[in-house]
Amino acid sequence: MRTNLQGLAGRRVTLTAVFWQYGTYRGNGCSGKSILLRQVRDLSGRLLADHAWINYTAGFDAAGEFHRGDTVRFTATVDEYVKGYRGAKIDDRLARPPAVDYRLKFPHRVEKTGRIDPGARPVRG
Repeated sequence: MRTNLQGLAGRRVTLTAVFWQYGTYRGNGCSGKSILLRQVRDLSGRLLADHAWINYTAGFDAAGEFHRGDTVRFTATVDEYVKGYRGAKIDDRLARPPAVDYRLKFPHRVEKTGRIDPGARPVRG
């Protein structure tokens, strides 16, 4: 669980992160593009999540093409959700039990702020 995001649930916050890669998702009859961000931090530099997948929105599209290592600043809403397997297979339920976690949604005001070496070790904080 992303415990550092727990206290921010329901709030819109400004964050910084490092772009890592594009992705796709499928579920509930729809599909779309997503983005993997690493080293998600608040403006004071406190590490909130080591990684987060978020939807690829018009804000990211307007900011241009991203490459691994690009740093980005954006605002997003922190939201609670239930993760894990909730189907009928008992073994899968035991392997991945439902649990509460926190995610980022509705990213806005996206801007590139620089670039880091993606091969460098991240600073823990």
